[in-house]
Amino acid sequence: MISRRHLLKTMTTGVAAAGVTPLLGAPAVLAAAPIKVGFLMDTSGPFQVFGQPKLHAIQLAVDEINVAGGLLGRQVQLVHYDTQSDNKLYAQFAQQLVLKDRVVAVHGAITSAAREVIRPILSRGKIPYYYDMIYEGGVCDRNTIVTGPTPPQLLSKMIPYMIEKAGPRIYTVAADYNFGQYSAKWAEEIAAANKGQIVGTDFAPLDVNNFSAILNKIQQAKADVIYAVLVGPAHEAFYSQWAAAGLNKTIRLAAHAYGDSGENLRLPKTVTEGIITCKNVFDEVDTPANKAFQARWKAKFPSDKFIGTLAPADYQSMMLWAAAVKAANSTDRDAMLKASASGLSIEGPSGKVQFDPKTNHCLLNMSLAEVKDGAFAIQQTWEQLPPVIDDDRCDLVKNPGLNQQFGPTG
Repeated sequence: MISRRHLLKTMTTGVAAAGVTPLLGAPAVLAAAPIKVGFLMDTSGPFQVFGQPKLHAIQLAVDEINVAGGLLGRQVQLVHYDTQSDNKLYAQFAQQLVLKDRVVAVHGAITSAAREVIRPILSRGKIPYYYDMIYEGGVCDRNTIVTGPTPPQLLSKMIPYMIEKAGPRIYTVAADYNFGQYSAKWAEEIAAANKGQIVGTDFAPLDVNNFSAILNKIQQAKADVIYAVLVGPAHEAFYSQWAAAGLNKTIRLAAHAYGDSGENLRLPKTVTEGIITCKNVFDEVDTPANKAFQARWKAKFPSDKFIGTLAPADYQSMMLWAAAVKAANSTDRDAMLKASASGLSIEGPSGKVQFDPKTNHCLLNMSLAEVKDGAFAIQQTWEQLPPVIDDDRCDLVKNPGLNQQFGPTG
């Protein structure tokens, strides 16, 4: 009879003779395994115009991390699924990232609806989720880190500017889902605080491309300003119809989502002239960091006609995650969040991006711009605007178990 000790000795000797690392050496091999990071993004379907640049941004970040030596002595591997602008696929692929791919973090989603599909899945799986979009604000969830700007960052400067330049009567036209609905409520609160008035609000489903009835209502309301929260290819028709009706000569237009998919390059300059928008980064922001970022992008993706205003958030998000892993010396979620809460910040194309531990959002530099001759002419820049203003409802330091979305305080 062959003893167990003899069998183990024979197996170990045989493995070594074959030139294969024996079981006792396995930890060294496993340590070299890549760190998998998930990315869910619409690179086909109606939202691909947003998704493709965001994919390129995250790929650029991963490449730069790996060229610099990776993290914890390991390379970073991006696991990307094309969600095809379909929320059912978001749910399917989020579960796959958690259960099959075993990723340590997930970035992605464009619409707030898609975000809310995957957020609970990743929360249950204890996989930190980075949402890298401008959005309606208010998400308070320890497992979710938001790197895009919120309404207090987007509107607290833009709406007072429009009231001062054009007048206090504002008409809101917004996409008919939670991004548009919450943004409209924020606009009402911020307008009232600045002696403005919302004189009408209309919500348009994402497939609507005829705005003639809404434009008639805007005229009848004697609005001074249109505040537009328009999303996707169909809604792009609003800008041309606004100009065709002659309203671009009489009613100013402010739209914080304008330019996110390169509308300023596609639409005639006679249509877009004078549109006001506010974002945390534009191609026209003239800083060494932004110019260097654009140069690296164009070297890697020379066929890209534009970078856009959304994609830099994905690059910065990946770099913020990498900084947290380095600071924690671990990919463990709790260790990474603890390291982030210590005042973690990075320097990105938009400037300083600092993690806010109370809200899991970021302090951001914000710029207000006016479209002139098809380009964004920066009018003013504010540094390190907070994600919330006079609002302590979300405090994940005191109440880490909070998991809800808060609307405007008013």
